[in-house]
Amino acid sequence: MPLSVRTRSLLACGALSVALHVAAFGTARHGSTTLLPSPATAQPVSGETLDIQTPTTPEADLAPEDTGAGEPPASQPANDVGRILRAASAPRNPAPRSGDARQELFGAVGARFATDLSTTLTRAIPQAFSADPAWMDAAFGSAGVADVTLVLDEAGHLATSSIAGHPSSALRSSIERTLALLAERSFTARQANTRLRLSAHITVDDLHDGLHGDVFALSGGSFAGTVGSAFFALPARTGPGRRIDVQVHELP
Repeated sequence: MPLSVRTRSLLACGALSVALHVAAFGTARHGSTTLLPSPATAQPVSGETLDIQTPTTPEADLAPEDTGAGEPPASQPANDVGRILRAASAPRNPAPRSGDARQELFGAVGARFATDLSTTLTRAIPQAFSADPAWMDAAFGSAGVADVTLVLDEAGHLATSSIAGHPSSALRSSIERTLALLAERSFTARQANTRLRLSAHITVDDLHDGLHGDVFALSGGSFAGTVGSAFFALPARTGPGRRIDVQVHELP
């Protein structure tokens, strides 16, 4: 049966309504994914144009595994990375230069009470020399020069000694007294044989101060490098007081 004009009109309106609803739904769905900007990153709308800026994530917000930790930064030159790696692998305590190395010693090296031979002898001079009565009768002026050779054994003890040169009797006997004080000690030296040149000089001494005291004066004796010195002063008896200065030089 042929459809009436009213029926055909109703069907056409229904089809048109369905088509319009489908088109509107598709447009709304497409706009929700491509046209709606993020409130935090969208730029203001001007007229009918909509500009969308792609959001960026700050590097500080990335997790440690996303920042490439443990790898050199991309902006760091390759030669700088190599320099850092070489510096990290270099020894922290490089070997000293040959000029900085300490000279090896001979004798009681490492022993608890061992002392340097030349220094100890120089410091013993005032005590040993001042106890020798020969200085009370010695003439003023030079007391001569003595070349003393000292030999240490491997344990650092004084094995042998000899006195040469032209010392006065007072200087010779005082050196022997000094060596007797050192007989039981342990020493170190630059080598097994140590050669020392001792010279003494006697002058008039009339000082009466706190350093000299009422009887006699003693210096502590000092030795530095290869040179040492010491002195002592004796009080006046039948004549003026006297001061004896002793110089010590270590020979090669």
